Amino acid sequence: MTKATNLSTSQQLIKHLLLWTVFGYCYQSAITLLVKMASDAQPENSLITALVYCVGFNILAAHLITKYDKHWPVIGSIFIGCIGLLGIPYLLFGESGLLAIPLLAGILFSLPLCSYIVGLIKVKLSKN
Repeated sequence: MTKATNLSTSQQLIKHLLLWTVFGYCYQSAITLLVKMASDAQPENSLITALVYCVGFNILAAHLITKYDKHWPVIGSIFIGCIGLLGIPYLLFGESGLLAIPLLAGILFSLPLCSYIVGLIKVKLSKN
């Protein structure tokens, strides 16, 4: 047996929460950079451009989440999104650190959705 299978459920949950928190900080940094890139490009509608960039990034993040979290990837993506987009910016900058509500809602909805879809694709590909 490996060390990971010897952990109790509560120990696994604590381990996952700590890893998800660290990933949430990295996720927040990347999303902030993507939003700045979208606004620097000066498109007609920077909000939609930022959302498209972030959804593309969420596909990559979902791949990483499903690759490294075999137990609770969708729950992890919800936690990562909330910590990364709500908790960390609010703690560091207050309400002014939060993204615009429509952009925030779109990103927070798309990460768990992408994680779920990527997980299904990986299951289908592993059966073939």
